[in-house]
Amino acid sequence: MKRPMILLAAAALMAAGCCDKYDKGPTMVVNSTDAVVQTAYGKVSGYIEDGIYTFKGIPYAKAERFMAPEAPDAWEGVRSCLYYGPQSPQDVRTGWASDKQAFMFHWDDGTQSEDCQSLNIWTKGINDGKKRPVMVWLHGGGYSMGASSELPFYDGANLAKKDVVLVNINHRLNVVGYLDLSAFGEKYKYSGVAGVMDMIMALKWVKQNIANFGGDPDNVMIFGQSGGGGKVNILLAAPSAKGLFNKAAVQSGAIMTVTEPEVSRQVGIETAKALGLDEKNIDEIQKVPYADLLAASKVASAALRASGQNVGMMGVSPVRDGEVLPYQLGAPEVAQISGDVPVIIGHNYSEATSRAGVTAEADVRYNWGGAPEYIYIFAKNSPIMDGALKSMHNMEISFVFDNIYLGRHMTGTEKEAYKLADLMSDVWVSFAKDGVPNVKKLTWEPYNPETKPTMVFDVQTKMVHEGDALLKEMAEQEPFRWTF
Repeated sequence: MKRPMILLAAAALMAAGCCDKYDKGPTMVVNSTDAVVQTAYGKVSGYIEDGIYTFKGIPYAKAERFMAPEAPDAWEGVRSCLYYGPQSPQDVRTGWASDKQAFMFHWDDGTQSEDCQSLNIWTKGINDGKKRPVMVWLHGGGYSMGASSELPFYDGANLAKKDVVLVNINHRLNVVGYLDLSAFGEKYKYSGVAGVMDMIMALKWVKQNIANFGGDPDNVMIFGQSGGGGKVNILLAAPSAKGLFNKAAVQSGAIMTVTEPEVSRQVGIETAKALGLDEKNIDEIQKVPYADLLAASKVASAALRASGQNVGMMGVSPVRDGEVLPYQLGAPEVAQISGDVPVIIGHNYSEATSRAGVTAEADVRYNWGGAPEYIYIFAKNSPIMDGALKSMHNMEISFVFDNIYLGRHMTGTEKEAYKLADLMSDVWVSFAKDGVPNVKKLTWEPYNPETKPTMVFDVQTKMVHEGDALLKEMAEQEPFRWTF
């Protein structure tokens, strides 16, 4: 009599084991009812993965080429928002030619369109009345390349699990974002800041709509790396962005200047000339294929460099137009716009750039006498490729996003990496919540120019001050270079 019972028990165990074998991954819910949110322009439907509500490709604006952005068109019914929107048109990526770079970055080049004004949202809850801090990520790539979906470790799910709402955006870049044609009249007065105006429109959309996604529209942090850090500084200096965010983090992007109009207009004039256009037929530039427009801007920039003009590395970039950006980013007038915004500023140990820029920006903002700022150096070296990567440009992003697995081709998968990512993401989330980046046993001393307190994020994270041996060692070290 016992044998049938034993067989039944064994069968039950086998069935349970079979089910467990196929139930290892995150849960996924994709239907027409469970992830629907009302926005000012219509309803959007996303999906739920591992308990996180995700919405991708939500339009926040629309715009004609070189024109200021406008509110997006409203729609009827429910708009499916399951995948990223198009990236801004940009030059061909050369990094694919390097086997090692391709391995490290795993870029997603997506699709490109000038109708690229869209954003993505990750959140723990929707329509629940909760007021979670909102973190808005601005991607890198200078002002010429990149996208919200470009790198796998830009994914916002793990930060959302720490009870913030993560938003990242696409906006116009390069010639469609910053080619200054204002010399050709009032119609084109915003052409040199079109990409900046897109970012401000995205922040306005967040202000208007994020409450239904479980976020607090009055508690918004902007953060970005490299060119994204430069964009943070631009938004800190933009009067029309005032009040749309109240915390900021500049990661490896302490850039305190934008292009002066005397230079940017010359680039625009020479670009038009390379296309056979002048003030009489300039409107034809609206119809020029993007590739031809980009090629003409390169010809113009090269010609101006040859004549001794300093047009910068990118040729076209945001312009101090006098209205959207009335001042250079470190001008004293900027204190009235964002002097009350606490800021994290830092760079990576092995970067050839950013060292002096971080201190210079910190000193400028300190002298305004406003909100505190917090300085860091990311110093965790990667074990990948025999340690050749060191703590290179971009290395800290996976740690801030708590995305070591998604960034493993760059960061490695050591236990120490996961622990540091948990700490750094906690610090950024704490700062997003109340402007104070203190967690657990870590206390981050605000910056002052006398002792220059600096948080060093490494296997052993600690505060150091000017004169400490570690800072001297960092100042003297050979930076990472693409020579391996």
